[in-house]
Amino acid sequence: MEYLLKVHESSSGRVVALSDVHVLGKKFFENDIILDVDADFFGGKKVRADEIISAVKDASNANIVGNDVVSLLVEKGIIAPTGVKTVGGVKFAHIYRL
Repeated sequence: MEYLLKVHESSSGRVVALSDVHVLGKKFFENDIILDVDADFFGGKKVRADEIISAVKDASNANIVGNDVVSLLVEKGIIAPTGVKTVGGVKFAHIYRL
C-alpha cells in the first residue's frame, strides 16, 4: 500500500492531507455528493504507515481519503469507525482538534 502525505501550515495550525496514491486526482460521486481528491491539496510525498500516524498526531486537523489509509487509522484507533464516510466506494474522514 502506498500513501501520500502533504502538510499545509496555516495561522490556525497544521493541516495534514492524506490519501491513497491511486485515488489522487480523481473524483468520486454518490447522489449529489462529490469527493474531489485534488492533486494540489493531497499531492504530497509518498510515506510509510508510521509517518502517517506521526503526522496525524501532530496536526490541528486532517483530511483523509482512500480505503487503505482510512482503514489503517481506524485499525490504529486514531479514527473511530463511526467517523468514516464513503462516497462512490471510497472512504474518507476528517479529524479536527479545537
